[in-house]
Amino acid sequence: MNPWMRTSLVAVFLATGVAAGMGLGRAFDRSSVTAAAAADRPMVSGDLSAFQDALATVAEIASPSVVHITTQIGARGDFWESQGVGSGVIVSSKGHILTNHHVVDAEGRRQTLRVRFSDGREFPAKIEGTDSESDLALLKIDPKGATLTPIKFADSDKVRVGHLCMAIGSPFGYSHSVTFGTVSAKHRHAQLLQPYQDFIQTDAPINPGNSGGALVNIKGELIGINAAIVSEKSGSDGVGLAISSNLAKQVSDQLLEYGRVRRGYLGIGPLDLDQVVASYGIRSMHELLDEVGLKEPRGVFVDYVQTGSPAEKSGLKKGDVIIEFNGEPVTGQSDMFFKVAQVTPGTQVTLKALQKKKENEIKLTVKERPPVDFRSRPK
Repeated sequence: MNPWMRTSLVAVFLATGVAAGMGLGRAFDRSSVTAAAAADRPMVSGDLSAFQDALATVAEIASPSVVHITTQIGARGDFWESQGVGSGVIVSSKGHILTNHHVVDAEGRRQTLRVRFSDGREFPAKIEGTDSESDLALLKIDPKGATLTPIKFADSDKVRVGHLCMAIGSPFGYSHSVTFGTVSAKHRHAQLLQPYQDFIQTDAPINPGNSGGALVNIKGELIGINAAIVSEKSGSDGVGLAISSNLAKQVSDQLLEYGRVRRGYLGIGPLDLDQVVASYGIRSMHELLDEVGLKEPRGVFVDYVQTGSPAEKSGLKKGDVIIEFNGEPVTGQSDMFFKVAQVTPGTQVTLKALQKKKENEIKLTVKERPPVDFRSRPK
């Protein structure tokens, strides 16, 4: 859909909503358009004008908290092999900036990073910490006494499908561009390398260069870090993905404190039950449930147990089904990943698992997850 059509449809939708909300429908007779309804039309136009001014204010509030990031990766001597652009979000008045791991990952080669603010100021930046497993990284600049505007984090769990939102970043290098859309879905997972995924899906146009930028609500608060697009043409097809602000905040805080993310680790490969049916040649879900001793699909199937891991020492085996973690139901693979990851290493936890159709309680001490370096996606 081209921008003109999109704007027209939004205008029609809003005009209809305003008219209904003001009770103008009661003044509209099916057989004729009354003079009163015609006289009220400028009021609708005025309300739309106020609405678009409000959106512009949101952009003005949020844009100073978003930065344009330029990366130069070195090859040999004084030559630079490549240059890339991305975006970032200011998260502290001391100069900490959150962006995507894949924006700043130079795969071990030397690089320089610079950030540019909406008012044109530029600063060199360095990497404070990075986490390839969530595709997030924390940069640091020396603001040299300059005033910075950290973004305010919203609770992404309270975001609702259908809420309005804005994406701010540098698509194709066009710094501090603003696009408008809706929240299309929550808690999405994509076929990407990182295991810790909690995406907000949006139809606000996102393109290369938007990575690391802000997805904000109509208060100008951060609800996501723009990270990926789903497209057959490497462009915006109305399916953009932003890392939820709650996950981004959790990772950002740990990168700030430790320079890395400390996650809990059991040493198992969990699978959703429908994945087991597809992968193990089992004829139906009913057959699988009967085999493991469940009445309904729940929990995760243990596909493998790593040697020397906390899981192996606790007696967990391949084929077991974990149905509870620390007293909470396990709803699936992603839920299991997050539950374990959020436990501080060294903490004892309690699992409830079906082993040979018998429900057992298992106690074990969570270790720190070993670092895993996933190759970054193209910027």
